[in-house]
Parts: sequence; structure tokens; C-alpha cells
Amino acid sequence: MKKNIFIIMLAAWAVSPLMGQDVQQIADTLSIPQIKAGTKRFPMPVAPGAQIKILGADYEQIINSKGDISPVISDTPVNISFKVTKDGKEAISKDYEIILKAPEAEQGNPKPHVIPEILQWKGGQGEYKPGDTITIACRENEFSKLVAADMEDVLGRKVKLVSPGSKADISFSLLKGSNIGQEGYKLFVTANGIRIEAVSITGLYWGTRTLLQMLRQNPESVPCGEAVDFPRYQVRGFMLDIARTPYPLSYIKEVIRTMSWYKMNDLHLVINNNYIFHEQYVDKGLDPFKESYSAFRLESNMKGKDGTPLTAKDLFYTKKDFAELIAYAKRHGVHIVPEFDTPGHALSFTRVRPDLIYKGPMNHEKRRCEMLDAANPETLDFVGKVFDEYLMKDPKLGRPVFAGCDVVHVGADEFYGDKEDYRHFADFVLNHALKRGYTPRIWGSLSAKPGKTPVVVKGVQMNLWSAGWMKAWEAVNLGYNVINTNDGALYIVPYANYYRMDRNHKGIYENWIPNRIGNETLPSGHPQLIGSTFAIWNDETDLKHSGYAPYDIWNTISGSINVLSQKMWGKAKTPDSFEQHRELVSAIGNAPRTNPLYKWKNAQPFSITPGKLPQKLARPSLGPNYHLTMELELASAPQGKEQVLLSAPEGELLAVMKDGTIGFRRDDSLEFSFGAKLPVGKKVKLELIGEPEKTQLLIDGQPAGTMVLKSFRNPDENFAPRTKGLRSTFILPLQVLGSSFQGKVYNLSVQP
Repeated sequence: MKKNIFIIMLAAWAVSPLMGQDVQQIADTLSIPQIKAGTKRFPMPVAPGAQIKILGADYEQIINSKGDISPVISDTPVNISFKVTKDGKEAISKDYEIILKAPEAEQGNPKPHVIPEILQWKGGQGEYKPGDTITIACRENEFSKLVAADMEDVLGRKVKLVSPGSKADISFSLLKGSNIGQEGYKLFVTANGIRIEAVSITGLYWGTRTLLQMLRQNPESVPCGEAVDFPRYQVRGFMLDIARTPYPLSYIKEVIRTMSWYKMNDLHLVINNNYIFHEQYVDKGLDPFKESYSAFRLESNMKGKDGTPLTAKDLFYTKKDFAELIAYAKRHGVHIVPEFDTPGHALSFTRVRPDLIYKGPMNHEKRRCEMLDAANPETLDFVGKVFDEYLMKDPKLGRPVFAGCDVVHVGADEFYGDKEDYRHFADFVLNHALKRGYTPRIWGSLSAKPGKTPVVVKGVQMNLWSAGWMKAWEAVNLGYNVINTNDGALYIVPYANYYRMDRNHKGIYENWIPNRIGNETLPSGHPQLIGSTFAIWNDETDLKHSGYAPYDIWNTISGSINVLSQKMWGKAKTPDSFEQHRELVSAIGNAPRTNPLYKWKNAQPFSITPGKLPQKLARPSLGPNYHLTMELELASAPQGKEQVLLSAPEGELLAVMKDGTIGFRRDDSLEFSFGAKLPVGKKVKLELIGEPEKTQLLIDGQPAGTMVLKSFRNPDENFAPRTKGLRSTFILPLQVLGSSFQGKVYNLSVQP
């Protein structure tokens, strides 16, 4: 009888649906058991004839590849995927969501709402009420000072640092042997005080962002409870094209502090690039090699035989300033990833070495001027020397300029020449960075450039931006660590009619997932999917320039950061709707000690009767909306000589431009003219009305001229002035009055 039962069981097994499935079908139809609270080991699913291993979980801090489960303090969803092997064939499963149960049911204070959301929260009873003076105890002095300054800004109260171990309102401690990772933290709030624990300073810093967001919403109290929080993805990034639009370092620091406010940690800066629509010059009979705009934003020793510098002629950053920016970002939990883009997008390089312009057959012939001769040994030597100027020890700094940049981007996108030439070049720049001790990151292009020439894989990160250039699964199967930077979902070209993720923040918040890359979907916990980055490309430059300023795209940047942070740190389960998310953004406010729109806190007008010019006003610059009124008399206007009326690092108001008209200069490279001229020897009333994207001039109460974008670079001989679609935002500079004005100013009034 037993024998017959055994035969029946074998027969049933043989005709079981699982037995007839191929390996992919098995992988996608696994039976995942419920996990009981307190379970320490994941109960692996089974399938007849198949071997099943955990591929990864989107919270590897909770479920690791061995199946170990860390305890949770609140019910926590985790996506997990598997690698299934059967009959020598392998398959990767879909995501399976499991809920890890907390030992105790939720009770006490509800989870505080912050951005990004807290992963785990165990509510307590009551609240902690800070006093008029806040005390902080921490062994890390620099970190403590940073947190104290932020807290004073948020609360408007004095913050005092006390010795470690002393009784304090807020105390910090570093942990050993914790499973929360380098960026995770634990937050404990009781009626007696607040404690933040982490494995690293970065983790402690992220904990302070959560606390400060809670205090920003209610400065009088913090709900008692316990939080355990860590990120879902390693790379939570933003890429900014600083090459085709000049961004002052002060602005980039505002970006860094805003990123850190939302726990975004990867700032990818494109150092060199150029106007890409060279055909617009070619079709006019002009040479784009001579005319198209390009910029390399770092100080460099590199010059051509004719003296042509690699460094941009308008705004650039000194090596010292950029090295300090890297350190500044690191203190705020943000990693700078600098990019030199070659062999395409390399007009700055070809102008230094025109002999190295690509000579082989290629697509987009009219864009040849920006293509380096990819496989030429002299090209490799030239590009390697440019990288080494920043990767190797700088004699003046005593360290590499890029010291502190663990990752360096080598570019290598949109090369239109031979595929083997491209692969040879890509392999060279990747290996060059690896040999110098850096992790290289590259734009995905190998699907469009198949060939025999090997390209290094181990230790390389890849931005997947277009399925036409590199497919997601192909990149993963080759062995690359990938970053979702899909152009259709995550690209922004300000003021263009294409690539406008900023117009779809609601759709991103509600529908986008980090593991869907174009039309391919990876398991969300795949160990080679390390994160995602959105990108701002300043294509609207040169002949397309509409005059927009960094100021004009601030809301585009910050709005994208706060949406993506919800999706990258966590899963954006709360708030439930995009509208609620926007309300929370408003309640949380700007990052501490930031003022990206140049608002005056007191918003009080001021008026002066100037003395002898020039006169220091020492007022902060003022962003729109404002109304400036002054009475003045121009004494003389020598031809071709500028006269500056108001100045500050943010810009200059010019009573007389080189052409004699009234206008202003900003962003180190943009000049705008109103077209009108001040009369000589006559007292007039001048009014300047500043609005977002628009600045108006009135003389004696009448509109004066039409705003024209005169230039955006030096030299500007072939730049055609324009008014159509013009954005003429002007931050009002109020540091110095009349630095080179020849005349009298009788009074000045500013109304914010």
C-alpha cells in the first residue's frame, strides 16, 4: 500500500505544473511564504528540479543575500528577487514583495512626515519640548558646529555645544557592528531628550535632516518615538550641465545643501561641453569650430601651440575653489562626481589640439569639429594628461584636485565615429581612472557600438540614458553596475520643447520606479542596480540662448530633487498623493541657511541719500519681485567706456554699457540692454522693476526701450541679439553704489 502511494505521489509530481514549466516560468511563479514576526532566516521557496538563490533585496540592510533577516521595529515592505537554475539554464525572477512584521502592533505617536519618508517608526507617548537654548553633545567638533548652525537657522534659538557625555538636549554617538549601513541612522526621542546613532558621520548627518524637518513643522515639540532609517539605493543623484551655462560656486553650494536636505547624495557635474547644433553654423556658411560655444569650467595648465587655453574664457573655477567645493559637499553628505566628456562633446579639447579632430567616416558630419580622433595614441595621451592634472597630486594644493571624489565620470557618449575606435577609447579612459585609484563612471553606449575590442567591466559604473545606445539587461549581463538615467523619464532641458521631466513631477511621483529603465525592468533589489540620477542639460545656449539664468530653473531643480528623493531613499508610500507631497514640501521649507531666490527675511524697504560715490551699501542682493527707484544725473559718457551703477557678485547694473545704453550683466557671461540711453547733464528718475524672468526699465515714469540679450560670452562677434522668448531675470545687486558712475545719485529706494 505504501509503495502504491509513493508511485501515485511521483506521478502527481511528474504532471505537476511546475515540472512542465521552463526556468523563467518557475522564477516568476514562486510561492513565497508569509514571514512571521521575529523570523531570523528567510524561508526559501522551492521548486522541483530547480536551484533557487536570493539575487537581492531592495533593502539589503534587512534581508541580505544569505537570507539573514534583521529585526524591524515596524511593519516593513521589502522587495526580493531570486536567481533560478534548472537544467543548466538560469533565470532572474520578478520582484516579490513581502511584509516583515514587527513584534508589537503599532501604537503611540504616528510616524512623522518628512522627505524622504522614515522607513521604520515605533511611536512612543508624549513629546520632547526644547527650551530657549538647545544643547548638543557630540565628539565630532566640525559636525557639531554644522548642525548647530542649521538648528539656529531653523529654530531661531541659541544652540550651545557641550562636552560629550554631558546631559544635553541632543546627543550623538557612533555605533560599531550595526547592520544599518554607512548612511543609516537611529533616532530616539524621549521626554528627556533626543539621541541619534549611526555607523558614520554621514548617517548622523542624515538623522539631523529628519530631526530638523520635524522641528521646521513644529518648533515647539518633537513626538516621542524611535526611528530606524536607511536608504533603498546607494546612488541618489542629480546631474548638472555647468559647461553650457555658467553656474557660480555659490549657486552650486545652494544645490548641495538642498540635496542634503532631502538626503540626495550624488552630484554629477559636467565640466566640459559645447553647443551641439553645429549644423546651424554650417548651413549659414560659418565654421562651428570657430563659432560654436564651448566651455571647460576648471582652471587648467593645458594650452594649444597657438596659446588657446583649455579653460573657459568666461566663468571658471580655480583648482583651489573646486577642491574646497568637494570638501564642502562631503561635509553635507554629498559626493561630487566630475565629468570630462570625450571623445564627443569635446570642442574645448579639439580647439586646443585641432590636429586631433576625428578623421574617419562618421554620422553627423556637420558635428565633426567636436569629435576627437578616438583611437589615435596622441589623443589618448592628451586626454590622459588632462585627467591627470586633477587625478594626480597638484603641486600647489599638495593633493589631487579631485581628492575626495571616489567616482570620476569619463563621459564617452554620442561618439559618431567607428565603433572599434570608440571601444578602444572607452577602455583607455576607464582603465586610466582605475589605475589612478578612482571608480570610473561612463555613459552607456556599447549596444550602439558592438565590436571585438574589449572594454573593461570590473569596477565600472554606467549611466543608462538611452536604450538606443545601451540596453539595461545587456549592461547588467556584461557586469556593469548601472544607474538609471533614462532620458525619456529623467532628462530636463530648460525652456526647450523636449526632455521635460520637470513637467511631469506628478507622474514621476505616482508612477515612476527606479528599476524601470526605458522599456526594460530590472528587479528593484538587483545588486548591480545602484541607483538613479536625473539630469539637467543646458542645450539652450549659443544661437538658441533665451537668456534664462540659474535662478530661473531653481524650482525645476529643487522640485525634481524632492520628488526623486522619495523614490530613491524609500518607496514614497507616504504622503499618499502628490498634492499632499507638495504640501509637505511647503511645510518643510528650504534647506537651512539657503536662500536660492534671494528673498529678504524681513522684506522691509530701505531708502538712502547717497554721499560721495562710490558708496558701500552692504545690503544683500534681492531677487524678484522688487521695485528700485533712484534719481540721478549722468555727468558724462565717454564712448566705449562702461559705467557701473550697482554691483555685487550676483551682477552689475550698468548706467552706461559699451554701446552707451542702459543694461545689466549677470552670470559672468550674459549682458542685457534696454536699448535706451541716459541723457547727459539732466536729472532723471530711473525705475527698475524686477520680476521672475522679466526686468523692466522706466525713465521719468515712461517705459524705456526693449530688453535685448546682447551677449553671453567673450568674444561675441557672431551672437545675434534677440528678444523672442527672452528671460531677463536680474538679481538686484546692492553691495556697492556707483563704483564707476560719472555723475550724482540723489536718492535711492528699494521696495521688496
